[in-house]
Amino acid sequence: MGALKLCTYKKAAYPLYLETLSVQVETMEELCYAMESSLFLLDDGWMNKELFSWLQDALDAKELAAQLQHLYHRKRDVYACAELIFASSGYYSGAELNHLEQVIERIRGKNQMERRKMRADYFLVKKRYRYAAYGYLELLQPEFMLQMTEELQGHIMHNLGVAYARLFLFPEAARMFSAAYQKSREERSKLCYLYAMNYINDEEQMEEKAPEIHFGTMKEAFSHFTDVSDQEQYYQERKKISDANHAFNWKSREDEIRTRWIQEYEEMYS
Repeated sequence: MGALKLCTYKKAAYPLYLETLSVQVETMEELCYAMESSLFLLDDGWMNKELFSWLQDALDAKELAAQLQHLYHRKRDVYACAELIFASSGYYSGAELNHLEQVIERIRGKNQMERRKMRADYFLVKKRYRYAAYGYLELLQPEFMLQMTEELQGHIMHNLGVAYARLFLFPEAARMFSAAYQKSREERSKLCYLYAMNYINDEEQMEEKAPEIHFGTMKEAFSHFTDVSDQEQYYQERKKISDANHAFNWKSREDEIRTRWIQEYEEMYS
């Protein structure tokens, strides 16, 4: 159970609608939570008359509203304003404020697309895989793709593949690793594609542009997989990928092998 925190400000007389997130907040704590969870999306659109008026009139935080308005008009720095709100809220401990300052320092100067990618990467590291997948899918929309190099596109597709695999969506993961390899030609994407294919049933169909897997690639994959396991036969390429693999009756031990694969996959990429 999390620690209880005493609310410093009263509930607002009316809610504030945050258009960027499509949510309403009614307390200082809700505002802080919304800003903290969306640090990578903060922009000048957050600092507006509606926020200043809400703090002053609805929340009766007149001093904070005046300080915030003065700070923003002087510096035009949305993150300096966010730090002021966090510090004035009484919602955070000193250690938590220091952590927020460190995160903000990493974000400063990044454009919107870079901040969105940082947010998705953050969710991936924190094992919030659905949120990470949503973030990467958003970045793969045409308006963002036009701003990226193929190498960056491949990196995002690879990370989306990791998020899918962590959610046990292995066909989707394999497709993303395949697409990532087509873009960036990175060996890690090819190896992850091979790894994800071990989870896919024979009946499931794959896209035509799958990475070409040769015996040499299989040997490279085996040397990589033995870093986490001495059982090479668990990682042999399935017959549908190459006729060069050795026969292995994995169906009769599917539960045991799948559990071990999942555990070793998480250890490899966590």
